Amino acid sequence: MIRLSERTVDKHGQALLIPDIELEGWWTSLDIAETLVIKLYADHGTSEQFHSEFKTDLDIEQLPSGKFATNALVLAISALVYNILRWIGQIRIDQTGFYPAA
Repeated sequence: MIRLSERTVDKHGQALLIPDIELEGWWTSLDIAETLVIKLYADHGTSEQFHSEFKTDLDIEQLPSGKFATNALVLAISALVYNILRWIGQIRIDQTGFYPAA
């Protein structure tokens, strides 16, 4: 799949003398419509935000080992802890009706 975009104005509203042409391509094994694949890709920033929040909140920006199995275990335990903390926070919101200040 490919998508060709032509921009004649930059993000500040300035007209461009030469149009900015961008060609993007995707290779996928998904058996869905091309427009849906492009839409899914366009939303990948949402997933990256969750990853960033997860790593920052649990202080695992850098994994502790050079061994895959060790890092996989750290990530699995971190995911469990993160979900438990989110669950506790959700219970607190449901009980009080608001999110308490830190």
